[in-house]
Amino acid sequence: MSKIVNKAQQLVFILLGITIPTTIAGTNMVIGFLALLWIIEGNFKNKFNVIKSSKWTLSIFGLIVMYGLGMLWGDIHLNADWQFQRLALLLVFPVLGTMNLKQETIRNGVVAFLITTFISAIVSIAINNNMILPIDEYFSFINYDWRISAFIKYNYHNVLLSLAFTTSVYILIEKKSKYKVALVLFIIAYALSIFTERGRAGQVIFNLSALFYIIYYNRKNFLRLLAFIILLFSFQFIVYKTTNVYKDRFDAVSNIIINKGEAGKGKLEDIRYVFVRESFNRILQKPILGYGTGSFGTIFENEVKSGHYFDKHTTPHNQYIYVWFELGILGLGLLLFIFYHQIKELFRKKDGIHRSLLPLSFMFLMLVDSYFFIFILTIAYIFLYTIYSRYESE
Repeated sequence: MSKIVNKAQQLVFILLGITIPTTIAGTNMVIGFLALLWIIEGNFKNKFNVIKSSKWTLSIFGLIVMYGLGMLWGDIHLNADWQFQRLALLLVFPVLGTMNLKQETIRNGVVAFLITTFISAIVSIAINNNMILPIDEYFSFINYDWRISAFIKYNYHNVLLSLAFTTSVYILIEKKSKYKVALVLFIIAYALSIFTERGRAGQVIFNLSALFYIIYYNRKNFLRLLAFIILLFSFQFIVYKTTNVYKDRFDAVSNIIINKGEAGKGKLEDIRYVFVRESFNRILQKPILGYGTGSFGTIFENEVKSGHYFDKHTTPHNQYIYVWFELGILGLGLLLFIFYHQIKELFRKKDGIHRSLLPLSFMFLMLVDSYFFIFILTIAYIFLYTIYSRYESE
């Protein structure tokens, strides 16, 4: 029985690499099946010991407990149910972290994720260049949504592409695979999809990762370093001049930054500036414990008069501000401890500087949205972190 369960775990973990870039519903079912297999497997004493020895895992439980305690202060908790649903996703960390995954499974999981993301990039490029119709035109069970890029929302798709890009570059440069041509094709497809479609977060991660690798591998050769930096910026300039989507998004953000939040005459102040300013005004009044679990959305809807409607915005599009607002500096500290200890764990491993790019990239992403509480990206991060932390370099 134990062998059957273990074999099923290996197969379902690989399947997760296929569902993450393509289907939220499918990923949900796979996660549920993995959790069921984890329970059936038993061996809870050893699992508990593994969890107890991990400082970042304990920090996750600490953050969940803190959100529970956050129900004891503040007068508004209307979004608490949504919050606890998202917190439940973090329990996937110890589930995957204590599974007996084989090295072959981990490698196949990477392959499944990179290939599926590559297919997603190709399909998205084809749709955006009118080579094929959107996927919902071919399958009646898929509902039309203009925000979907290939299989999932464009802002999620864009981030997954950037994470796949970073992973592929690491594998290619460090010669972890003999399929170099395939990896180069993957990287080209990821880049084209990232910069010819909507979604800014992935573009920034792409640029930061590329700049890191350029500096890291050419820091002792100034001329080569300069040449690669010029090449990177030339690529950005060409994309800017030839791609309306990238140009429009770049110009819009640049104008907002230059005008300090003003989007233009007759337009409302940029909502992200409103979030930052109004959040900090309130955080400074209750910096230690915050306003309590599930309070952010309702407080903004009731108190902030900026012309924006906050009924659909239950977070400030910034993970750090969000946690600090509701749980105070204590909650923010627990959030930072999770990533601090993960970075330490990865950095100590072989190729640690490459592995550490994963949590560092995700920490940057949390500056522009509450990605730690967004289902598909949270699961993607947990999946990739499991791979980065448990892969044994040859």
